[in-house]
Amino acid sequence: MNIKKSIYLSAAFTLLLGACTPDEYSLNKPDLSPSDLVEGKAFSVNVDEKNTVTLTSLLDKSYNCYWIQPNGRSQGNLVQFSLPFAGTYEVQFGVDTRGGVVYGEPHQFTITTNNMSLLEDPLYSYLTGGVGSTKRWVPVDKDYGVGQCTGPVMYCNPDDVLNDGSASTDIGINHMHPNWDPGFQSWLIPQDSPYMDSYMEFTLDDVNGCTITEYQGENKTTTKGKWNLNLSDKNHPTLSFTDAFVMHNVSFNEVCANYTDNIIITELTPYMLQFATMRTNSEGPWWIIWNFIAEDVKTGKVVIPSGEAEYIEATTPVLPEIEGLEEKIFTTDINGVEFVGAEMTFKVSEDAAYDWLWWNGGSSAWESVTKGNYGTNWAPLWSDEALEQELTLTKKGTYTYGETEGTYTLADGVITFDNPITFFTVTGNDRTIELTGQAWQVFKCDPGSELVLGISDGVDANGNTNSYLVANFTYKEVGGGQTGPVNVPFDASKLWVGLEAGKYFRCQLYNPWGGGNDAIDPANVKLKKNQKINVTFRLSGFTFLQPAKMVLCCNRGEEQNWETECYDYDRAITVNGDGVYTVSWTNDTGSTVKWDDGTSALTMTMQFVDYATLPDEDYASHCTVESITIE
Repeated sequence: MNIKKSIYLSAAFTLLLGACTPDEYSLNKPDLSPSDLVEGKAFSVNVDEKNTVTLTSLLDKSYNCYWIQPNGRSQGNLVQFSLPFAGTYEVQFGVDTRGGVVYGEPHQFTITTNNMSLLEDPLYSYLTGGVGSTKRWVPVDKDYGVGQCTGPVMYCNPDDVLNDGSASTDIGINHMHPNWDPGFQSWLIPQDSPYMDSYMEFTLDDVNGCTITEYQGENKTTTKGKWNLNLSDKNHPTLSFTDAFVMHNVSFNEVCANYTDNIIITELTPYMLQFATMRTNSEGPWWIIWNFIAEDVKTGKVVIPSGEAEYIEATTPVLPEIEGLEEKIFTTDINGVEFVGAEMTFKVSEDAAYDWLWWNGGSSAWESVTKGNYGTNWAPLWSDEALEQELTLTKKGTYTYGETEGTYTLADGVITFDNPITFFTVTGNDRTIELTGQAWQVFKCDPGSELVLGISDGVDANGNTNSYLVANFTYKEVGGGQTGPVNVPFDASKLWVGLEAGKYFRCQLYNPWGGGNDAIDPANVKLKKNQKINVTFRLSGFTFLQPAKMVLCCNRGEEQNWETECYDYDRAITVNGDGVYTVSWTNDTGSTVKWDDGTSALTMTMQFVDYATLPDEDYASHCTVESITIE
């Protein structure tokens, strides 16, 4: 195959070596003219049997070197790239002078064989439709059931890219979970934005190589350039562009500094293309995910198969159904005793006065947008004045909020006030958030703990509300509130104490799978959000060989592992002799936790074998529980 002059083919595995130049530039260096910058004198070109091309500067290393080569523009004393197709190519070499960058005349070099293995990765076909084809990608305009998105852009937490609490920062192909999919928003990208007319066309052929044509709908401009797909790391493929860029809306030009070099691909299938660019403006680092759907999918020419495991089945928003809401909303507890009142008062949450909940169609769940990240330009902090307000609801259907009073109805999980009500307003330097509305969806009612009310704040392309601005309330304590720790009654004679797996010392308080011989009645153990259960016990008769870890374990919260991982938890204590100790667990689940649902044990466990010995196997006589309290 003979490829003619001036073809700039872009392909896989571009590697720029020595991308930077010396820290100092000497004005005493002799200026060079184009006639000086010729192959063999100023630079060399070498091609190996795998079609890897190496460009090397032969000049003094103090020169800043530039190249115009088939993969686009690059910089450095040494540049390597690979070309899959046989043919004749050109390269131009340039250096920085006092008058600017000077380039020599184009130099031709020849590739004698094809190396199609460079294009065997299916991502090339997904992106372009295959060798000799062109594929058009357009901004996502609705929920297509793939890509975890319902609109053209979404957000991903750089400190938890999987949005699952794992704190993974490793964003890459199929390794991203958004923390917010806003759909269409008037302040971001509305559904009728000219940006939605934009497109990117990727082409791969043996004549023009890897080219891109893109149209930006907001300014009605068409750009042509080159693209390069880097697959040197299969888990982190990237795209780089010459004379082109990752498509984005014009108002985000200054949000991210880089739209051209080593742009991370988070998903690429025949149907969905997603890029991640890092936000670099004053709002701080955050991944902005740009979502594109293949045009043939949008037009219906191609149908996305639903039975393939690699495609996420996004779901339609489903509002929570809270059984017995009419009574739960008036239920609290006084010193551990459940109480149902004729009225209930709620205070604005000091921890999170407000939030946004968005429907994640991939996980089929309503998820927080802020994740507790307040005090930013987009999520400002509330004032102390907002925390002073109280909402009182009565069973008779009346309410008061500050100086406002009236009537309300509760039906189908919605509290509808007789007039629009403003709970509070949050004002920041760049944004004002007003918690105002008449019909409030109840998203959460945790008796005695919290009440979450939401007002519609965005819809998807199908008209379904997929975002709610929510006001977070806590129950006001009734009857003066709790004055001290709640004592949990227990029967010491029913403690099970013994060895687990022949090596771990356990003192079992409750085990729903253990035959009912339990020291506590699970109905007496109920922890509100952030409450703590403490178990105080006495050890006697032990001989410790080395300090041992002891921890209170349950099947709840963020830390649910048992032996041996549990001994690494921060709440684990160190025991090193006979005496009185206390182990604790704090309810970090975000909701009230009860033990009478039969899904969690409550057990103390201690490192024993190689850590301690006992004179006999009457384990129960060597560990006695002195108190169990909730505070």
